[in-house]
Amino acid sequence: MATATARRPVLYLASVIPEIAQTIRNINPNIEVKEVKIDGDPAELSGIKTPPDVLASALKDAEVLLTDPFILGPILYRLPRMKWVMSTWAGPDKVFQYVDQSKPFPDFTLTRFAGKFGPAMAEYVVGNIVARERHFQEMRQDQERCKWNWSARANYRLLSTLSLGILGLGEIGKEVARACQTFGMTVYGAVRGIPEDSNKSPYVSHYKLLSELPEVFHNCDYVCNILPSTPETRGLLNGDVFKHCANKKSVFINVGRGDVVDEDTIVNAISQGWLSGAILDVYPEEPLPASSKLWTCPGVTLSPHVAAVSFGWQVAEVVCENYERYVQGLPLKYQVSWEKGY
Repeated sequence: MATATARRPVLYLASVIPEIAQTIRNINPNIEVKEVKIDGDPAELSGIKTPPDVLASALKDAEVLLTDPFILGPILYRLPRMKWVMSTWAGPDKVFQYVDQSKPFPDFTLTRFAGKFGPAMAEYVVGNIVARERHFQEMRQDQERCKWNWSARANYRLLSTLSLGILGLGEIGKEVARACQTFGMTVYGAVRGIPEDSNKSPYVSHYKLLSELPEVFHNCDYVCNILPSTPETRGLLNGDVFKHCANKKSVFINVGRGDVVDEDTIVNAISQGWLSGAILDVYPEEPLPASSKLWTCPGVTLSPHVAAVSFGWQVAEVVCENYERYVQGLPLKYQVSWEKGY
């Protein structure tokens, strides 16, 4: 008896990220990809010029879509035949900005780009900690002044003597924990709920609830936020919570989402001596305005949201794997909960 062949719907692609379509075809020639032209500068990300009406019309018959969250948001309720959408970003918050609480949630499954960001984030965190502890920036300045400054630059701390608190122990947080613990750092993990022993990461020495942040801050030389943007996490670190970092004069690292804390809180914590500095890759407003106090705040290192980026070839790998699960009727990986927002 002949075996029924699984139906293989067209994969629509609407993204400013280059190389995705060709990589999908290289990985799996049996996936038919239909590209929707996006007018805009890829370097500007959200600065697309294609009107939502044009996008909605181009996608009116689509069942499966791979797209950027800022493209999906404005047409969220205008995809009548959609069954599955994969976002090219790890965080879905740009989509949820368009969720209308007075309406039912969209009836298609939303998944996100995941399974790839952990190593890149870990490299960023470890690299910045090493650079700060070993005075890389200061030694570069010494070099420019032709200054041999042995006594100051030989005064550094080994990572094995330091502790790191990670806010959020999902896939990325666990990889950051693994990388830092490999260098001998003591790792604290702050989570919504303490997992069963069988689900705990072997690289985390101390699990604490988010409600126990003061204890985490008191004990950690570095505090790294990797929490997603949700109603519960927005503004979580605003106010004077960083006063609990005064014991170690911690350095705050943010590679999660910028809206977990406002810039005035960070600047004040540094001026008060609670924090000795900050390493920031995400901000409440992006691009970071030239008027921001963070640009000139002592002890602050800034980067333009590049700790981990969605490379086209990696996005293609994830969508190809999930596409085969979709056509086989298997549960999709990296599903986003409409109710929770992540």
